[in-house]
Amino acid sequence: MQLDLEECIDLEIVKTEKRRLEIFLGVLFFALLLLFLNITFFPTTISEVFLDERSMKLGVYMSIGFIILLFLSRLMVGKIAHCEKPLPAWYKYYSIAIDSIIPFIWLFYIIRWEENAVFLDSPLIFIFFPIIIVSALHLSFWLSFLNGLIIATIYALITLWTFDSYDTSYQLPSIVFYTKASMFLIAGVCAGLVAKELNKRLTISIRTQEERDQMESLFSQQVSKEVVQALTEAGGASFKIKASVLFLDIRDFTSRVQSLSPEDVNAFQNRFFGPIMDCIHENSGMINQLMGDGLMASFASEEGDAPESAFKAARDILSRVSQMNKSEWAEEIKVGIGIHNGEIIAGNIGNSTRQQFSISGIPVITAARLEQLTKEYNCTWLVSSHFYNEIKHLAKNGSSLGEVKLKGIDQELEIIKLA
Repeated sequence: MQLDLEECIDLEIVKTEKRRLEIFLGVLFFALLLLFLNITFFPTTISEVFLDERSMKLGVYMSIGFIILLFLSRLMVGKIAHCEKPLPAWYKYYSIAIDSIIPFIWLFYIIRWEENAVFLDSPLIFIFFPIIIVSALHLSFWLSFLNGLIIATIYALITLWTFDSYDTSYQLPSIVFYTKASMFLIAGVCAGLVAKELNKRLTISIRTQEERDQMESLFSQQVSKEVVQALTEAGGASFKIKASVLFLDIRDFTSRVQSLSPEDVNAFQNRFFGPIMDCIHENSGMINQLMGDGLMASFASEEGDAPESAFKAARDILSRVSQMNKSEWAEEIKVGIGIHNGEIIAGNIGNSTRQQFSISGIPVITAARLEQLTKEYNCTWLVSSHFYNEIKHLAKNGSSLGEVKLKGIDQELEIIKLA
């Protein structure tokens, strides 16, 4: 199922939310560990700082409760990710609310029970910085900004309440704490800008990947997955690959179409080559070149069955041509086919503005020469003995025509007549 850009981004946001919760859980586990270490190794200091025993108990209970709440959220987000659905709109604001408000509940009660403004500057306050930092993983400027705004506002209100309710003569001036509140807001803005940039880069990345996938999908319709993989690994440069090469030619094409209009010629080519190309694609072949009166195709496979695929494609082509001669054409169409296999050179040929995927090498030249020889030997299908040895279990009726000297090829080649 093809997803549009917005849906892809929504699914990525679900993944980043999973990561955000995991990071936040790690921070809270570490904070809870520090709390237990302080209680264990520095009990005297803890008892001097927290005069009301409820303060420490509340800290432990709220930390555990916070971890449980985030863990449940992580399970919920995991199920949403598994179903490949976007996060509900309410969840985003719910997560901002609990992240921003829960630590302040502890801070409020500590100050109230201890009646001491010193907790405005306690290590508890530092928890808000990782909260704001990981909020960037919401990938939304406004959610991170809202997170910073809520934290800054609540901290400013608690500062105002504390300075109005308790003796703060030994504390730093209130402006210091209001400045700290403004720093939370600035941190929220910074996290929001990071979230916006991450969202932008994610959008570009998804769009680029979609375009690449579309191109690979279109390309894969014409070439085998082995060729796509080899071309990708080569970075678009030429590469060597073992393949079987097939050439096909329509006999007396010029005399057949010379009296036809351009439109009729095009209609004839579509009617003829459509089924032929289907035969090649159905056998995992690639159309490398389509001429007016013929085509070149190649077959490549890591499984080593490329010769069998080429043979089956040629066999299917001849069967299809025979069927079309009986039902489609008033005048019989004859074709010639030549096949050879070996190591070819494949890759993009051209310049920076225009490139075309092409193949070359001795097997290509040999297959072309074999197809031309079908006219001389008055037959339909010629293959090299090298190719025939790979498929003779499928074609036991091949007959050798001896070794011949092909144009442009130094070494003589034994040719086999199949049809």
